[in-house]
Amino acid sequence: MKIFKYFTLVALVAATFVGCKKAEVADDKKGPDATGDITLTVVSNTIDVNTPIEFIVTDSESGDDLTSSSTIYNKSDFKAVENPFTPTLDGTYKFYATCGDSISNEVEVVVNAVKPELPQDPDSANTSFKHRILLVDHTGNTCSFCPKMMAALKEVSETEDYHSKFHEAMAHTYAQTDPATSSTAYSISGFFGVTAYPTLTYNFDKSIVSSTNAEVIKQNIDALWKSEAEVGIAAAANLASQSVLVKAEIKAAVAGEYRINAWLLEDGIYAEQAGASSSQSWMSTHNNAIRYAPVTDPITGYDLGAVEAGHTAEKEMTLKIEKSKWNRDNFKVMVIASKKGSNGNYDVANVAICPINSNVAYDYNN
Repeated sequence: MKIFKYFTLVALVAATFVGCKKAEVADDKKGPDATGDITLTVVSNTIDVNTPIEFIVTDSESGDDLTSSSTIYNKSDFKAVENPFTPTLDGTYKFYATCGDSISNEVEVVVNAVKPELPQDPDSANTSFKHRILLVDHTGNTCSFCPKMMAALKEVSETEDYHSKFHEAMAHTYAQTDPATSSTAYSISGFFGVTAYPTLTYNFDKSIVSSTNAEVIKQNIDALWKSEAEVGIAAAANLASQSVLVKAEIKAAVAGEYRINAWLLEDGIYAEQAGASSSQSWMSTHNNAIRYAPVTDPITGYDLGAVEAGHTAEKEMTLKIEKSKWNRDNFKVMVIASKKGSNGNYDVANVAICPINSNVAYDYNN
């Protein structure tokens, strides 16, 4: 009996100094069953995106801290995570821990998307805003004539200060096989009645004749551009798990009835461009591709009502990420403010681009 007790004591002491070793984890959807001898807790079960989750593992009987000897797993993929772990997307996360052959209980953490906050207005009394018009290039990567428009727009943007007079979006609607296409792009091309490619449209005006001549494009821009916009735009955009959350505000320089919309754009989409020459390889990387708009009928978006000069109106919008292949790292948001004209129709009054997980302030004239 003495010999047996001696070896038992040695074994217990050895186990104390060895600590926990990484246990094998079951590779199935259910995951391993808890053994009941260790307990996993978190500091908070409800947090916001980009807030660290701190895990604590203890011995269920003694209460001893086993955190440093334990491994934390995300139950969604059974992969080990760092402690603390910082989630970058909203959703419900489930975790468990292992320590040697011991498996903890499961803990659930709800991660909330952070609503975007508008930037502070640097000059609240100012209503002298820079003006940008909206250009939409209706195009396609298998359209062999479309490089003519792409080259013309590049020439225009590199001429004097024309790049500061417009924002451009690309509606890839020539063929459904185009990796830069979307149902929203087709809705926008449909609004303009596009049947020939390429076609360049200006604001929401259907009457301007499209041309691939850079000089004609500049003339059309000059006819629409104003030294001061009728309205300014401020916006903020945050990435969520299945959407982009947008908050936008307008400030009227001219009293009127306004509407607002937001388009989700994606940069850096690679698709070989038909008709591009060897010196035009840049055309195979497609930027500003229209991915989603919360409203396409009407294309002007949401009604903000009558806004007096110097006053503001705001709108929150959700832009859905409809395809898993869309690259979240390359998103940005185009915010479009429209004003009702004397003919009763709304047309674009100003346009702004907002980066993801960031904001854009009112762009005042110097």
